[in-house]
Amino acid sequence: MQVLFSGLYSEFTGSTGASSLYVLLGGRLHPIEAPQGSAYPYGVYHLISDVPEYTFNETIENAIIQFNLFDDDNSATDINTDFIALTTLYDWATIAITGYTSVYMKRELSYLVREFDVWNYMIQYRLVFQKN
Repeated sequence: MQVLFSGLYSEFTGSTGASSLYVLLGGRLHPIEAPQGSAYPYGVYHLISDVPEYTFNETIENAIIQFNLFDDDNSATDINTDFIALTTLYDWATIAITGYTSVYMKRELSYLVREFDVWNYMIQYRLVFQKN
């Protein structure tokens, strides 16, 4: 669903300020996977599921998007700062999706794990948006 990805990325690039997600990640938020050799920190996002709901004459999309934030610092301080910036940006955001009206975007779950000396913060959102 390219229009959804475009809307999510536009929200990211529109975030400004010293503590914005865009600045904290150095502009490195990638669809699906990061390019090999990407510098830390960076994020990726991908579609977990998208289920259409047909109500009378309306088409509503019910999607789950997952963000993963990665950092190789020894401390969890920076990855937690990145998490706060991401949730500040996307919790209950109204995403501009071409051809659709955003109904809501809510965080459903998150967890933090450290694997092979890299922090991985996974955050999932449910997005509901209606076809215009």
